[in-house]
Amino acid sequence: MLLAFMYVSLDYLIDFRPSNIHASYRFSLRNLTIDQPLWLRQDNLIIVVIYRSTRLIEALSQADDLLQDPDSKSSRQPQYAKNRLRSRHQAYFVAYGRGTDLECPLRAGNGLILRESCGPAQYDFAGRALTGKNQFQNLRIPDYTFSNDFTILTVNP
Repeated sequence: MLLAFMYVSLDYLIDFRPSNIHASYRFSLRNLTIDQPLWLRQDNLIIVVIYRSTRLIEALSQADDLLQDPDSKSSRQPQYAKNRLRSRHQAYFVAYGRGTDLECPLRAGNGLILRESCGPAQYDFAGRALTGKNQFQNLRIPDYTFSNDFTILTVNP
């Protein structure tokens, strides 16, 4: 019992993470194209950012029978992303760049779709899973913040 207590205490007091894992990651967003995914990579972290048009925001806000979990009730996301658009700011969608079916990197699909590169999973531009043969969760949303002018994204994995 004493060893377990000492281990937990040391783990809490000393950061044992490998040196290549950072407390936060900063990305420049100067190359955002409206309604197009931007893939950001640093170390083993992949983030997808989408700057959404007003028309796309309206379309994503509508009810859709093609979604597995439209209200994200069984998905993992911060409190601020528990809304129909799954984002802190309506115009900006931020998610981890890996699917939730086989955990493979995401790719742009046909139209306004993100798809898992090694599996059948597909997501809309709010990261909500589209119906298919398999059940899987919506994309995971990281803890993130933007600079005041939306040119810097900081992600806390």
